[in-house]
Amino acid sequence: MNNNIIDLHCDTISVITKSGESLFSNNCHFDIQRAKKAGIGLQFFALFSMPGGMNDSLRQILKQIYKFHAQISQYPDDLQLILSYEDIKGLSKENKIGCLLHLEGGDALGNDMEILYLLHELGLRSLALTWNNRNLLADGVGEDPDGGGISKKGRECIKVLDELGIILDLAHASTRSFYEALELYTKPVLVSHANARAICGHCRNLDDSQLRLLANNGGVIGINLVPDFIKEDAFPTFDDLLDHVVYIAELIGVEYLALGSDFDGDDILLMSGVEEYTKWRELLSKRGFNDHEIDLILRENALRVIKAVL
Repeated sequence: MNNNIIDLHCDTISVITKSGESLFSNNCHFDIQRAKKAGIGLQFFALFSMPGGMNDSLRQILKQIYKFHAQISQYPDDLQLILSYEDIKGLSKENKIGCLLHLEGGDALGNDMEILYLLHELGLRSLALTWNNRNLLADGVGEDPDGGGISKKGRECIKVLDELGIILDLAHASTRSFYEALELYTKPVLVSHANARAICGHCRNLDDSQLRLLANNGGVIGINLVPDFIKEDAFPTFDDLLDHVVYIAELIGVEYLALGSDFDGDDILLMSGVEEYTKWRELLSKRGFNDHEIDLILRENALRVIKAVL
């Protein structure tokens, strides 16, 4: 299968909403032309607005949703909206990239779960309660590590996510929010773009106890390409990144690893763009992973979570 890679996080839609560029070809880390050549089969597209008033945040998110759907409509031979697991089945035969819509931080929801129901109607299938900040739903990693977790409204939100079949992403959750969310959500979760804190002490990376709980939940962690998440105080190499992959595989098993590039979420990534995903099979093989394990990392683990929720 040519398009066999699933990537759990990119911010390209929010970037091109501002720049006016096309998803087909642009100056970002991700576009359709390069993604198809690199073998991307399914991409999570994040909606993101900087924390502010909930009304301004909602306006920004709605504009990004419009851009997302406009691009899918403009390039129907290349893109397929993913609303259910069934939508994924024909992607390879039709040589299309599946597009799964994600909300990075629930600020736009405010206190109104009706907005979440509406966003689900508009195609939302994955959600992170917070970005780094505290909002009405939960604390993010940017708050006091010993601070708050999931609020009463956040608990209601998780219940709705469960009910609607929306994937819960804990990538930006505070430690307490992370633990509480795993107790509340009944399905496997994602940590869409993070690495191992034992190797790099970034606050967004997961410590060993979090990784073990993620495995117990049946969830997956998407390996993040942002240099600060890979190696402290130095520009990392691919070997430094693969150290995270090997460490997590040895700690909890290769069944809980996936890819979460964070394309266009940071100016500089370890990869120049999506086109470099062509290297990954060889790179993983050189670090001792067999073909089956590589398939798990590139696609099958993420697909398992998607199937369980959608």
